[in-house]
Amino acid sequence: MSNVPESERPSEARLRHQLDVQAQQINRVLSHHQVPASVTGGTVHSRVVQFNLQTQIHAGIERIRGLKDDLITALGVNDVAVSRENDRWQLNVSRPDDPPVPLLKLLASTSSLPPRTIPIGLADGGQPVLLNFPTSRMSHIMVAGDKGAGKTSLLRAMATAIAMTTRQAQCQLQIIDPAWNNDEQPTAHDSPLLPLGYLPHMLSDPAFGMDSGITIIEFLDEEMTYRHQQSIQTPHLIIFIDHLEAFFEHAGTITKSAFIRLLQYGSRTGIHLVMATERPDSPYIDSTIKSCFSIRIAGRIKDNTAARRFGGATLEQASMLYGEGDFLISTGDKVTYFQAAHIGDYDLHHALFDLARPAGPRLLAHQYSAQPRVTFNKASGQTPPVTFSVRGGVVDIGNETLSTEIDDPDSIPF
Repeated sequence: MSNVPESERPSEARLRHQLDVQAQQINRVLSHHQVPASVTGGTVHSRVVQFNLQTQIHAGIERIRGLKDDLITALGVNDVAVSRENDRWQLNVSRPDDPPVPLLKLLASTSSLPPRTIPIGLADGGQPVLLNFPTSRMSHIMVAGDKGAGKTSLLRAMATAIAMTTRQAQCQLQIIDPAWNNDEQPTAHDSPLLPLGYLPHMLSDPAFGMDSGITIIEFLDEEMTYRHQQSIQTPHLIIFIDHLEAFFEHAGTITKSAFIRLLQYGSRTGIHLVMATERPDSPYIDSTIKSCFSIRIAGRIKDNTAARRFGGATLEQASMLYGEGDFLISTGDKVTYFQAAHIGDYDLHHALFDLARPAGPRLLAHQYSAQPRVTFNKASGQTPPVTFSVRGGVVDIGNETLSTEIDDPDSIPF
């Protein structure tokens, strides 16, 4: 992994971490296919990263061309290409566009928040939209929207933000997605929620399928009863449930009763549910269940009637949303439009690495937080290219920057 100095700026640490992971992935693909090449460094441009390859494969370029699909899959990018410059082979890897609201940058700009309070996006005026889980007025949250509205991405950002700002002893998490078959285990490409299983705050592995989901719900029902008897509220348990409609369609009477009890009484014992559904007008989500939501978040819902049934006239404008991360949040009579925070794979990997890193000795009783302490970079204009090297498996970002961007001479398409 990256050997990141403690004093390094968080933005530079994120870049170093991404380059480290990508260099390792490239080397693994080349080694797996027995291609005698390795990454020695490169240059970061605004739209592409050029990885220098140390190799003697002038006669074997066809082998590199044949690795395009494997490299794209391993790197999680849209495209890669090979070019040759000054007798040196380079692997050009496309850089994805930053999301409108990167979670790590949002966390960096919202320091000194109350316990278990997280930013989930930015409102129209640029103000962060905050959720505070332990308040008496906040029981449970429902997120609704058509497919592609960004519901699962929002759940992932919420869970990561909680883990990065709260001690495990104060708050624990659980993921449930009943939409999968019981004998089917998704990959990280199939479910953005799967990597959250590496968060140290998780009660257990993410529960995919009805069988494991039922086990978790029945355990939580018993936990709630015990907490009520013992007057216990901590650690807070926050349960993220995707595809809620699938749960109600297949759950038995006993499990449904346990779930409704959690909705009605769970928040009194520190158990909070954050649910997402594509069908807010499902007959299974009746008025009894809807009355348990203190916060409703609506992504794009094309059906005005479904939007009105979900949140009343205040959320009827959900049909006008673009989708892919823009939401309306309703708390009582107040409705706020916001762009949801997003955390990509490399940023999530970086966050997991930070959470797993042993903490140094703490002499002061400050509230724990793994979030970076920086503010948004307001500088405009194109970022100049940055060179880096790889020595002994460690990425070193050099001080030298180039003044012009290379136009990929002699680019060889795959």
